[in-house]
Amino acid sequence: MNHAPTSSPAAPLHGDALHALIDQAQELLDEYSETGASIEYGDRLAAVQELMQQQQFAPTSIMELERVHDFWLFLQRPQAANALLQAHGDQLLQDVTDPVQRTEAALRLALSDIQSRRLFDRETASALLQPALRLLEQLPIGTPAGNYWDGWLYLARECQAYALAEQGLDLRLAQDSENLQIAEEDQAWFLAANSLDKAELAQLRNDQGLLQRHVQQALATLRDAGDDQNLDFSQWMELARRLLPVAPNSLPSLLISCEQWLARNEEPAPSLAVKTHRKTRMARLQAQACHLAGQLDAAIQLGLQSRTSLTDDHGDPFSGLVLQWLEQAGRLDQAAELALECVLHARPGSAEAAYQLALAQFDKDTPQTCTWALVLAWSQIDEDMRQLLADQDAAPHPATHYLDLVRARAPGHHLLALIEGLELARKHQMDQALPLLEQAVTSHPELADGDKLTALWAARFCALAPQDAVTRPFPEAHGGHWCYAAGVTLDDEDDLASSMGGHTKVPSEEVRVPLVVRYYEEGLARFEQFWSTGQGSFKDGDLHVYSMLCNNLAIKYRDQDRYDEAEDLHQRGLASSPFAEHLDGLWWCANGRDDDVAIIGAAERLWHFAREHGFSRHEPQRYFPTVALSLYKLDRGDEISIWLERLDDWYADLDAEEKQQERRDYLAAQMSLLDFLSAFRPEPVLPRLRAHLEEIRALQDCYVLRRLACAMEAYPELLEECLALHREAATHLGKNVDKDFALGDDNDFEARASQQGIERTEQKLAEYKQRGATARPWWKFW
Repeated sequence: MNHAPTSSPAAPLHGDALHALIDQAQELLDEYSETGASIEYGDRLAAVQELMQQQQFAPTSIMELERVHDFWLFLQRPQAANALLQAHGDQLLQDVTDPVQRTEAALRLALSDIQSRRLFDRETASALLQPALRLLEQLPIGTPAGNYWDGWLYLARECQAYALAEQGLDLRLAQDSENLQIAEEDQAWFLAANSLDKAELAQLRNDQGLLQRHVQQALATLRDAGDDQNLDFSQWMELARRLLPVAPNSLPSLLISCEQWLARNEEPAPSLAVKTHRKTRMARLQAQACHLAGQLDAAIQLGLQSRTSLTDDHGDPFSGLVLQWLEQAGRLDQAAELALECVLHARPGSAEAAYQLALAQFDKDTPQTCTWALVLAWSQIDEDMRQLLADQDAAPHPATHYLDLVRARAPGHHLLALIEGLELARKHQMDQALPLLEQAVTSHPELADGDKLTALWAARFCALAPQDAVTRPFPEAHGGHWCYAAGVTLDDEDDLASSMGGHTKVPSEEVRVPLVVRYYEEGLARFEQFWSTGQGSFKDGDLHVYSMLCNNLAIKYRDQDRYDEAEDLHQRGLASSPFAEHLDGLWWCANGRDDDVAIIGAAERLWHFAREHGFSRHEPQRYFPTVALSLYKLDRGDEISIWLERLDDWYADLDAEEKQQERRDYLAAQMSLLDFLSAFRPEPVLPRLRAHLEEIRALQDCYVLRRLACAMEAYPELLEECLALHREAATHLGKNVDKDFALGDDNDFEARASQQGIERTEQKLAEYKQRGATARPWWKFW
């Protein structure tokens, strides 16, 4: 009797084959979200589930087991995920021979077991939390356990094991302290955070008495923290953010404690800019607390006052909250105006909320209908808005429908001119765009963000002679950030040319720089008005933009030799949002005033800041030689060796490609420092000169070889060799005239310096010969 052959089952998957299958399955699911493919996600999910069910898995490591388990969970099959753990977990655990690794692997499997089991057998999952907690306690000191604790605490909350979770919080704090992960000065922060963790658990338990006790403990810990504790403003705000949904009525107490503690302990005291930034942050929290307490009008009042853009904002979600509050209060006239503002400037977070509100309100035919129509039209016209709304439902009508409605009801609306003018500018029809942009932007500074100001100036420069363009009324902007953005674009010839549609007749710097300075000065005034009054437009509160504006304006002042004003701006920038460009600028101010003491001090600050915080444009090879010159002039030549060592450290930290690129400038700076050092300590200088001599000669670069020869002038018995090197250096003049070096360009100055070096050495050599060449070198004492 013949039997049809039967197909043998596929071999169990492990290793690369296991990973390849899951990669393929994940890719099938991802295709839907990435491409919007025609096969619905539910159908794809069912197909992947079937594919997985047809396979057998034989993971050979804990990592492989976890990956299959987690993918089953992703496919919403917790029982299949847990069955896999039960089938393979014990055997794979026995294969782990290292005791420490076995403990960690057992913990990972225990957490995975609870994670999948709680979805179909919560009672058993809850019972497994205590054994998993014991495994957490057994982790050796020094084991990075943060993710394990986070996972365990999440599962404990999901299983509603609140009492056990509170016990786990104390164990975690003790373990972190034992692991020396909590420094003594951070104890208050971690204790307060621990109390808030417990308060959140008490809220889940609906135990108001316990919640209040934990909140009060957190507040007392912070209020009574000693001056040795490390509590900065950002940490206070993190705790305030967490406190807000738990106990909003306690927020005022925390904010008062924050102000009092920082006033006692913060050194140096924060600048006015930083204080105003902080007040805005705290006012936002107070507005949210009022809303949670049902005080809607107070929330709106504080919200409208504090929705200024801040440095650490991620988009503009707070204005989105204010929009919701205005809608709840029925104040739709204010909501409509705010919604239009948010979309006109495409603010992430608030613009999406504004769009949704406009969709909901448009068909109600209220006094705000034109405004809602403009919101819906602009959301389709503006490229930034189209990107923000890419995942949202489209408006029911095209932009033209909404614009026609506005034309019919408000034919003179200034936004119609703006929209038409921007559209003509995009088509490079600048002659037609100009009068429309003039009408909209010049007459309405509240619209004049960086993009719209740039469009107006581009139209002016394309349609008018430069002098005619700049003599027209100056278009102001109601925002410090907008002024900064306009100045940046006008200052960059390529950016402006792009805005002009590739126009080749970009105005000269002589035309543009006064405009740049005026925008920067206007922006500075608007920022500082906000710092002093707390009143301003949305773009007047960003500390980092203010700091960048200070830096850019200081550069313009330095170009005009206004060094004192430039230094003041750099100091203001440092006091608001410190970054290395300000320290670099302070050095240039000191250099411009030829202030040797200040040159050295500024260089010290710049060097240490760059080493500690990084500075991508840090160029020690540019400023170290001037520092050495200042030390030489102040008779502090011994300190040059410190800067020589720093130069070597900087170069040693470069990668191979960077070292090759910087080699010439590194040698040039080194020879300059050695030249100055040789006047004070010639003994250690000569070996370094000898070590680099042949490499420098091979460069065929006048400056580098000349500075080596200058350093060699300190050795009378080597003056003949020195003179030969000076003359050799002179033969290379003109070979590198097209190259832009960090130090020692091949120009007329270098030619004069080379000739002076030859003449000086000739004179020294003659004097040395006259004294007698057999005399002992002056720098030898033995």
